[in-house]
Amino acid sequence: MDDASLRAELEAMVGEQRELMARTGGGAVEQAPVDARRERRAVFVRHADRLEQLLAGGWPTADRVGEVAARGAWLVAQHADTQLSVQRLALRLLGEAVERGRAPAQQLAMLDDRVAVTEGRHQTYGTQVADVVDGRPVLWPVADPGRLDERRATVGLEPLAVHLARYLQA
Repeated sequence: MDDASLRAELEAMVGEQRELMARTGGGAVEQAPVDARRERRAVFVRHADRLEQLLAGGWPTADRVGEVAARGAWLVAQHADTQLSVQRLALRLLGEAVERGRAPAQQLAMLDDRVAVTEGRHQTYGTQVADVVDGRPVLWPVADPGRLDERRATVGLEPLAVHLARYLQA
């Protein structure tokens, strides 16, 4: 597949997910009504299945497909929670792109945390919120919480307190 076709397909996925989230109320999948969860899951699975095929050509970096499409590939991987093999593949390829300086380390950190949570491990960067209790986000467990902001800074993520404040505004 040429880069222009790949770009168009990924941008279409981004548009479909954006429309879906707007129509179904956005937010965490678990907090949405049952019909919305089913619809989201169906779209997320279909997109992840296709992303797995598209990744045969390597990670779609912004210099190849543009910022919107590259971010869309990451977003599809993030939402592929029921397809851990797709997330692991995306994590490996995105990691290679980050090592070459061709993809954002923040995206790699968020996907790494997502995979860790799905696998039942402690997350590294504190990007995944489990719930909101009494108006406060509750993170999934984090490895070495005392050095969390230090690790976040190494990949260009803002301090946790700022992240959580933004999370509540979203």
